[in-house]
Amino acid sequence: MIVVERWADAPAHHRERFAGLLEEYHRRTEHEKLLGREPRPDEPAPTTTLPDRYRAEITDPGTAFASDEVLLAVEDDLVLGCVVLTDGPSPELKRLWVAPDARRRGVAATLLEAATTVSRQRGDVAVRLSVWRWRSAAIALYRRSGFVAVASWDGRPGLDCFVRSFD
Repeated sequence: MIVVERWADAPAHHRERFAGLLEEYHRRTEHEKLLGREPRPDEPAPTTTLPDRYRAEITDPGTAFASDEVLLAVEDDLVLGCVVLTDGPSPELKRLWVAPDARRRGVAATLLEAATTVSRQRGDVAVRLSVWRWRSAAIALYRRSGFVAVASWDGRPGLDCFVRSFD
């Protein structure tokens, strides 16, 4: 059974795994940005140096996400995925990532629902997210979860923006 726990309350080994998930997420995303698409399963990711802002998240997630809500999906003491919910006037879901060997088991949907529930419970009127256009499976999940496409607030080409309102 998949359970969602707050990173701040998680045991140390779960908190450490979050840094590993962040690194996987950033390396995969940087690779996809170079390709302009998702890589094929047989296509190895290049070894690239991550930008400093991403290295800072991996090295010290507690500081990088100090004002955010970080949620972890856990099953049998294994951390399968993560999501970050930012705070502020335009709350945003970021870093939604599921370990490749845990995909297609509802982990992302569980994290997405938990994060939107936290957002709604704290009084947010909506939550937003951005996603690379080639991530079609993620986009399908967001649409099924009530997110609608909106005009982009981010000028990077290939990045689509979505919002879920809680009215």
